[in-house]
Parts: sequence; structure tokens; C-alpha cells
Amino acid sequence: MRAGYHVAVSAGISTGLQVILHSWPATIGCFFSGILLDLDHILEYYLIRKKLPFSYRDLVDFCLYDKGGKIYLFLHAYELLLALWILIGFLSLGKVWLGIAIGLTVHVVCDQWANPIKPLFYFLTYRINNKFEKTRILSARYFQRSKAIPSPWWGGQGRGENR
Repeated sequence: MRAGYHVAVSAGISTGLQVILHSWPATIGCFFSGILLDLDHILEYYLIRKKLPFSYRDLVDFCLYDKGGKIYLFLHAYELLLALWILIGFLSLGKVWLGIAIGLTVHVVCDQWANPIKPLFYFLTYRINNKFEKTRILSARYFQRSKAIPSPWWGGQGRGENR
């Protein structure tokens, strides 16, 4: 999903959370966790390319058009979300953690809906079982994407031809 959409969705969900909980810390936690979860894309870029992305465009092109190899996204995982929700319930963690959990959950659910993936992609165990291989865990729609076509995933128009 486009980064701008994550900002918009996080702003909306955070606003609703503020109306319900009347907690600025929970609101801020929800907003930023709903956006910053995508930092694992930078970690992935580093793991695969052995360097940090030079620009935001490099990162977007990597996520959208790099057809081969593996995809990890360790933080985008339903198992981690479940563990967080269980910890919040059992340890009676405060509103800040509730806001963070809501932001993270909404982020992954939006990604599940918008991204060209197979249905079980956001289960880390699924990705592990498929050795993180893009060809096994991404949908055919990802591989059909052309750099000349605007993408509903990260956004913007690509440049040039397919990689």
C-alpha cells in the first residue's frame, strides 16, 4: 500500500481513537506505529542489497519492481500482532500500547487488502515455510506489474521498463 495511504488511514484511525479513548499518547502511538511499521522495508533493502537505499525512489523501486530473490518483512506478521495483543491483555498494558497495537494491526490489514500477495503472506510462518522466495509468496499480479503502469501498492509511476 502506498505510504501516503498509510498516513491517511493512520490519521483517520488515530482521530477516531482520540475521540473514543481521550488519550493523546494512545493517539500518537497509533498514528506513528501505523506508518513506521514500513521501516522493515529499509531493513530488507539493506539485507538484500548490503547498503541503505540512496533515496526514497530507490526503496520504492526495490519494493515494486525487484522481481527476484526473497522478501522478509519481519515486522509485517500476524504472529507478532497476536503476541502483542495477548501481552496487552495479560499484562494489562496501558492505552499507549493499545494505540500502538491498533496502528500496527490496521497497517497489516490494509497491506493484506491492497498488496499483490498470496492470502497467507502476512503469516511469518508461511514466509519461512516458503523460504521467503518471492515467486512462492507473491501473487502473479506482482510479477505482471510494469514500470510504466502506476501502482496501487506503493504509489507513483515507475520509470523505464520491467526489471
